[in-house]
Amino acid sequence: MVSITRFFWNSEEARLRGGWRILVFFVASFVFGEALLRLRGTLLTKVLPVVAYRGAVEAGTYLLLIGDLVWLVASRLDRRRIVDYGFHLRRAWWFDLGFGLALGTLLLLGIFVLELAMGWIKVTGTIATAPGQPFGAMIVAGFIAVLFVAVQEEITWRGYPIKNLAEGFNLKVIGPGWATVIAILISSLLFGLAHSDNPNATTLSTINIMVFAVLFAAGYVLTGELALPIGLHFAWDFVQGFVFGVTGGASQWASFQVVAEDDQAGKLWTGLPYGAEGGLLGTGAFVLGFLLTAAWVRLRRGSVRLYPSLAQSPRQPRAA
Repeated sequence: MVSITRFFWNSEEARLRGGWRILVFFVASFVFGEALLRLRGTLLTKVLPVVAYRGAVEAGTYLLLIGDLVWLVASRLDRRRIVDYGFHLRRAWWFDLGFGLALGTLLLLGIFVLELAMGWIKVTGTIATAPGQPFGAMIVAGFIAVLFVAVQEEITWRGYPIKNLAEGFNLKVIGPGWATVIAILISSLLFGLAHSDNPNATTLSTINIMVFAVLFAAGYVLTGELALPIGLHFAWDFVQGFVFGVTGGASQWASFQVVAEDDQAGKLWTGLPYGAEGGLLGTGAFVLGFLLTAAWVRLRRGSVRLYPSLAQSPRQPRAA
């Protein structure tokens, strides 16, 4: 009986073991998501027939549910404060957020310029919006929806699981460094697989999204905060979908430009019709993103190393 109890319960920390805490969190997240999908097909569609407005409300509702879930598991299962998942909103947090926003924007701008220069894409329109809908309102709805999704996904796929996985694998034979690396690889693999059934997804797009997830995670584990990955995630999705209009269905939302494939010979590089994540230019952008993230962390913190307390449980002494 004692051995079975130890399989579920960590008596030294007086809480469920990390794997079970993560399982509870993901099962609850899935249940909330499924409930919201059922609601979309009934009440939300009738009340908000316009996709953009409904999308913003759905994203906000799901973020609220995830926020409540994180608060609950943080206080009841993890025995820690919710800010310890990467929300210490100090001055440095906002600087990291700004860097993430700039990084995502500049990486996509570089991809766009290269694709135009090579003749792989063309601009087919500007100031596009859903039929009968004001452009400004559609852009605002898109901005809100992407922001909510970026925050929610960074909490769900980076903040909560990496923190708990790193703690769980932080054993004497592994150590905090390798424990964090293992946590990053597991969460990134799952994140890529979760996007493998997206419209127009390919093997390369799935692999690239796993690499992208590692980049998000690097911003988290090197700073100990979710600011940088949230900024990068938001900027990448919003600029690609609502500035360049290469994803997301411009006819149902809005975009400042509408970009289309001009030469199929460049498909391997552009990733279209999936988006930049589906091409080799996206791969290169992610590699450059790693280098720039490391440079930023070194500039701001003096060295590039894992955040010292990331893999420590609340009952362990904090590193200086």
